[in-house]
Amino acid sequence: MDLQNIENGSVILCSGDSVTDCGRARPYGSYKDSLGESYVKRLHEIVTAEYPEKEIKFVNAGISGETSRNVRNRWISDCEAVKPDYATLLIGVNDVWRQYDRWMDKDMAVGIDEYEDNLRHIAGWSAKNLKGLTIIAPFFLELDREEPFMKQIMARAAVCEKIARETGAQFISLQDELDRLCRSRYTLSFSPDRVHPFPVTHTAIALYLLKQWNFRFRFEER
Repeated sequence: MDLQNIENGSVILCSGDSVTDCGRARPYGSYKDSLGESYVKRLHEIVTAEYPEKEIKFVNAGISGETSRNVRNRWISDCEAVKPDYATLLIGVNDVWRQYDRWMDKDMAVGIDEYEDNLRHIAGWSAKNLKGLTIIAPFFLELDREEPFMKQIMARAAVCEKIARETGAQFISLQDELDRLCRSRYTLSFSPDRVHPFPVTHTAIALYLLKQWNFRFRFEER
């Protein structure tokens, strides 16, 4: 996605779990009700403040607690309802988390093979029906690459990159940018549980996404 040259009036659907949701309005969060308090709100604020004439509309479709299985089941209906030109997907941490917090309910977790199948289905449909899809890899605010949860997140990030390459979607990993934060201050400065970002972390995520989408602040042009 090229935000600098995106068509005026474009609609961008942002889907995922609680990291995206963050209290957004139902059935879909938008500028006229509530985008929630995640990176989606910050994307709207920054893009609209810099280029109000473009009227880029961000729509938040994140749902707390969901896995890639849940998103797959509603992806087409969400797109039919919102009619986006572009979409972003940040999903996967709950696919792993359900192995730990619901460990006696084995069917709630999503294994990596199913995760790959779910993303391939979503990305394949999107390649035929949208102008562009950005797959954002799940992240974990943890510097130790041997930590068990972290290893599973990294494996899913690799799946995201693979599916993006196969389907022509854009792939973005936030991990290096979040590692930068965690090397400067202890993780609890940026997340209460290494999964859910604090406000400053959502801002860092939004700024990094904008950079990957070729966004330029107007003061850079002066």
